[in-house]
Amino acid sequence: MAEAEKPQEAVDLKAIQKKLSAGASYRRMLAAKEAGLPICVASAGVPSELLFAMDVFPIYPESLAAISSGVGKADEFFDEAKARDFSSAICSYTRCGLGIAWSNKCAFGPLPEPDLFMTDVSLCCLHVTWWAYLGDHFKKPTFFADMPATDNPDAPEYIAYYEKQLRDMITFIEDNTKIKFDLNRLKQTVSYSDLAGHYWRQLLNLRMHKPSPSSFRVLAGQILPLVTALGDKDTAEYYEAFYNFYKGQVAQGVTPAKPEEKFRLIWNGIPIWHHLDIINYFENKGANFVWEPYTNLSWGNKTPSGRLDPEDPFHSLAIKYTNVLNNRPIKDRFQYFDQAVKDYDIDGLVMFSNRSCRPMSIGQDEVVEMVREKHGLPVLIFEGDQADAEGFSWQDSKVKIDGFIEILESKKK
Repeated sequence: MAEAEKPQEAVDLKAIQKKLSAGASYRRMLAAKEAGLPICVASAGVPSELLFAMDVFPIYPESLAAISSGVGKADEFFDEAKARDFSSAICSYTRCGLGIAWSNKCAFGPLPEPDLFMTDVSLCCLHVTWWAYLGDHFKKPTFFADMPATDNPDAPEYIAYYEKQLRDMITFIEDNTKIKFDLNRLKQTVSYSDLAGHYWRQLLNLRMHKPSPSSFRVLAGQILPLVTALGDKDTAEYYEAFYNFYKGQVAQGVTPAKPEEKFRLIWNGIPIWHHLDIINYFENKGANFVWEPYTNLSWGNKTPSGRLDPEDPFHSLAIKYTNVLNNRPIKDRFQYFDQAVKDYDIDGLVMFSNRSCRPMSIGQDEVVEMVREKHGLPVLIFEGDQADAEGFSWQDSKVKIDGFIEILESKKK
């Protein structure tokens, strides 16, 4: 694989954080629209590397929904969906994302009118229906990537089929904008994406250290550019800076657990965006989350080598974007957990039983039970919704955590 060009100068962490914060991304979107660049509403899983290579600015509704929930501004979007008779049984990302589209604004302010819509079903079975609603509302060109269901995403014919879909995405953009595809631009954006994913992986590996230097709550926010801005040079520099920061934290023995790291845990599921303080509550009791499928297996360079090849960008992206955890058989998913328990010296597992995201929830109980049976780990289960706080009890959650910590303490004696 050709080695990607590395950003040369050391980057100031605070400066790069400001450039890639959620608020900064919103301002960049407005600037892109003012500059006449096409705005594309894309589902998570549509490669931002390809969009950046063609100067198309992506809006990812799932990210906007998670941010809205995290900053306490999602209710008006849920109300908009409810007013249109959308049941709360429907995924909260879908309801909030559609509420954002129908309201023509997000947590940071008004949204520019989009020019294109693109989606696939590699991550979510609702994407096709969701984007059909968007297409009906905005009456703009919409691309539906064909992603047949599979339990073998490694099959060469499956990867080759998705590679064709990537080329079809380019044709769709060319047919509906004035932009022409440039292969060298794609190679460049893939090289930046490769670096971002590489440093993200190195950062996550630092969590094997005792004590682990990073907070799951902070990582849940730091993952945003991996979802929305891969292919941007700033994103590569962002993760290089964070890796160097946490490497320094390891050298100093810093940990978010207070007063020290006593318990090392796995979080299984999407973060509970509306109550991220749950993570702080664990940390204040000496428990630290050191591994999650969400951070380790859902984003970054999901290839066997852990790298992308800028000289073969279509095939490399196809391997990455077809490697979806939820498409793998339960026995394969268990292997990831089994290895993490050993590598990260895990004491317990916390499972978020998410009533919203069906693909993330199906098979979750079986995997957790397999971990419990093989390793004898205590398991705590939260039930709720990733973005909709309705029905979630913070007080009940604290009682559950207190009891779980007592079990962990008894096993340490």
